[in-house]
Amino acid sequence: MHNPKQVKLSIINKVNMEAIEEFCRQVYYCDPYTSMHAEHVAELMAGLANQMCMSSDEINLAFIVGLIHDVGKIKTPGDILTKPARLTDDEFEIMKQHAEHGADMLAIIEGAEAVVPIMRHHHERHDGKGYPRGLSGEDIPLLSRMLAICDTFDAMTTNRCYRKPVTLEECIEEIKRCSGTQFNPVICKLFIEFLKDRFGFMIDGN
Repeated sequence: MHNPKQVKLSIINKVNMEAIEEFCRQVYYCDPYTSMHAEHVAELMAGLANQMCMSSDEINLAFIVGLIHDVGKIKTPGDILTKPARLTDDEFEIMKQHAEHGADMLAIIEGAEAVVPIMRHHHERHDGKGYPRGLSGEDIPLLSRMLAICDTFDAMTTNRCYRKPVTLEECIEEIKRCSGTQFNPVICKLFIEFLKDRFGFMIDGN
């Protein structure tokens, strides 16, 4: 029988990294903020994977997934991707398509087959109210569940032209509030522990 863990660990050696790097360059040309955000998320993913005691291969994979999680935004219209204000409901529906676009783009890269579902489902929610398929709980790929938290954390704590970043403490409170609904509660706890270790301060209630 095929061992899923072996497939996951072998992808680091199989994936066409030149194609990955080219996608990353294209994202930068489309929107430097998205590119910077992806680098931040990649670092957070690697840190969280380490906190979860994953193997070195899994940590490397978590980093790569963070780096490419928004490549589907290459296909998002520029006036929506870089709009200096909040998106309308219709614009947000278009933006949401980036998860599917990214999965489809990764599907054609040699060796990246195992990454495709991670890309497709990184905006699913623990309670099943996410997109694009409404998956819930452990039906969502593990790295997708991790991405959901890392992605949100960086989005909340970085400056955008239409809103100011929240403080680290405020962001942690929001993550706690969304534990069990938007985010997997076990991964939430581990992510907060990772932040505590990374930033070197005590967090009430943890």
